[in-house]
Amino acid sequence: MGRSLSLLCAALPIGYGPAVKLVALARRLRSFARLVVVGEGSTLELVSRAPGAFDAVVAANPASPKALPWLRDAHAVLSIMDRDAGAAAARAGKPLFAVDSLLWMRPEIPEPLRGARAYFAQAFAGRDPLMGAPRPIRVGPLTEPRAVTRSAPRRGLVVNLGGSSAPDGRGLLFAPYARLALRAVVAAGLAERFGRATVIGGESAIAALSGVTGDPRVECVSLGPDEARERMAGAAALVTAPGLTTTLEAFSDRTPTWFLPPQNYSQWCLLRRLREQGVADGALHWEDLPGTAHLPERMSPAQYATVSESILRATRQEGVAERLRASLLEVGAGAAERARRQGAFFDSLGPCGLDEVAAALRRLSIPGTGVHEGASSPNSSDGRSQPWTS
Repeated sequence: MGRSLSLLCAALPIGYGPAVKLVALARRLRSFARLVVVGEGSTLELVSRAPGAFDAVVAANPASPKALPWLRDAHAVLSIMDRDAGAAAARAGKPLFAVDSLLWMRPEIPEPLRGARAYFAQAFAGRDPLMGAPRPIRVGPLTEPRAVTRSAPRRGLVVNLGGSSAPDGRGLLFAPYARLALRAVVAAGLAERFGRATVIGGESAIAALSGVTGDPRVECVSLGPDEARERMAGAAALVTAPGLTTTLEAFSDRTPTWFLPPQNYSQWCLLRRLREQGVADGALHWEDLPGTAHLPERMSPAQYATVSESILRATRQEGVAERLRASLLEVGAGAAERARRQGAFFDSLGPCGLDEVAAALRRLSIPGTGVHEGASSPNSSDGRSQPWTS
């Protein structure tokens, strides 16, 4: 069959989660599709650390003029929650395929993605909203399974701060959040208890931690997706911001996991549901603090800025550092039972959703589907077939 399909790929540049899912999916698509990823911010940061996943990496917004030649060459657009990619596909008349891991918390499908030929939605615990067209295709976890059986004992603590990036004013809270989290980890004695602590996160978060602690047992580093997953999978305990992708990876790997408070609205909703499911006991939620609002579910994106303001105020509350330290004192206790419950919760979400998405996209490469119509050759002679570009 060959690689007859050309896809322009994009992922929402908020944190690392969307880009991690894109990389995992790309590795299933490369056998039959030529893949160009167009992105900026945290998406560009992460995919640049996954060599071999894509044929080209373009530093641009998917809706920008710089992306237009690549869009013209594509047979279809694959969007991991990226609204700009959906709008660009509509303007160019390209088939759109959307993948959404957060539909369970949305009031509706985002308008720029409603024209998708297929809309894949990751299932999660709790109620699903009523949806109009397109009808979502429910799939299991959009998480790469790991079949490795560990022979070496788990060692050390990993603290995950996530991608810590957003293309708007939300970025103002990431530095104080990172410093608050690290200070609480040190104050709770976790570096001493586990022998070493590795703090991982986006480049901006790690830069904000310079000089926070001089403890030689604490390493702060920004990693690519494979190494970050491997570090977390080999840890005796994980303390993480409640991002969905890292949470599901850790539950899948049976890494006993404890949670920091949320950094954004999706994490706000996620941590609430994880506590309801009994797999995030002991976690501090900002809602636990006096004077912090109990946010409604399914807020509109226009309200997300107010969430960031609430979180930033919470990080500055008197006594919050002590509350967070106290919530981390039990990290490591009952680790085996915790990992068992978290693993069982992961298994309840169904089989790997990446396989179903890849199978649907593979069917597009079969002649007669019509998806190839209207596209230029992906190997045009204007130099865009080079393996990497900026």
